Amino acid sequence: MRQLAAEGRQITAGQLGQIAPYLRARISRFGAYATDELRHRPDPFDPPLKEVDFTDVELAA
Repeated sequence: MRQLAAEGRQITAGQLGQIAPYLRARISRFGAYATDELRHRPDPFDPPLKEVDFTDVELAA
């Protein structure tokens, strides 16, 4: 999403609400992890999408 926003694409909260965070068919829900890569550090977790305006979205209770 950040890359698309950086390319000038308009991303709305409604569009984000319609995409799934993970595939639903024939998947390993938590991903596939290779044990030979244990020494590699993952990229920092950065959840906020400051590029998208969420002011019109009703948050679940």
